[in-house]
Amino acid sequence: MTDLRNGRINGVVTIPPEFSRRALAKNEPRIALIADNADNFVAATMAATLNNLVTAYNAPAIPERVPLKARLDVVEVYPYVPYLQYLLPGSIVMSIFMMVMIGGRIIFIDDKDRGLHEGYLVTPIKKLELIAGFNLSGAIKAVLAGTVLMTIGSVIAGIPDPFLPIRLLRLFVVIVLTSFALVSMMFLIMVRMTDPLMPRAIFGVLNTLLFFPSGAVYPPQAFPNWTRAIAAVDPFTYSVHAFKSLLLKNTGFTAISGDLLYLAVFSAIAMTLVTLLFRRTL
Repeated sequence: MTDLRNGRINGVVTIPPEFSRRALAKNEPRIALIADNADNFVAATMAATLNNLVTAYNAPAIPERVPLKARLDVVEVYPYVPYLQYLLPGSIVMSIFMMVMIGGRIIFIDDKDRGLHEGYLVTPIKKLELIAGFNLSGAIKAVLAGTVLMTIGSVIAGIPDPFLPIRLLRLFVVIVLTSFALVSMMFLIMVRMTDPLMPRAIFGVLNTLLFFPSGAVYPPQAFPNWTRAIAAVDPFTYSVHAFKSLLLKNTGFTAISGDLLYLAVFSAIAMTLVTLLFRRTL
């Protein structure tokens, strides 16, 4: 138990002295697994492994010729998905978000701090055109970052047929919509900011708040209700789901139509609010 608490081992199996007697008497023999459940993945794996051993131990020495009990056969629709492939969609979305933060909105705040934005404000273009230009420049950088990581990551993770043209086209559409959604969201958050330190201060908070509830590292179905509420409005959730459908399942636009619709509507709403809140004043 000392080694368990100090992290040297992950679990302790205890077999009581009367186990054999109770097993022969069929008097509910039991063994105990004392697990370090701080890591649920490891604890669940150990419990499943020992359950399999106990099931095999309980099996009769001579199997029945005609099975009398029902059993479950698991049929997997898709090939085995390693965890590296499972993490790839979230990594692509995070790379897009990083580029949106660094190459998009933070540059805009720095321009305001240096006074360079005065050059934008004296131009005769309309507010919507100015905002669209900001968003387009940030989205182009994010699309390039997402495309590079998607291509290289697919090869490293061992995604089947990573350069299939129709799949690349679908992935590119998702990358473009994700970039516009995230860059519009960040512009909306920073449209009234003047302090150049504020975006950097909220960067870590946004990473945690948007990335982890999205299902990038753990399925949202297991989240508590308050986390599901965040995931329901989080654009990361829909981007990660779309990338998982295309990369891990090789589905088509029908499977991700809801994700694409949400990202498009989210971008339009964010752009509208930014246009209303943007000030063409110093």
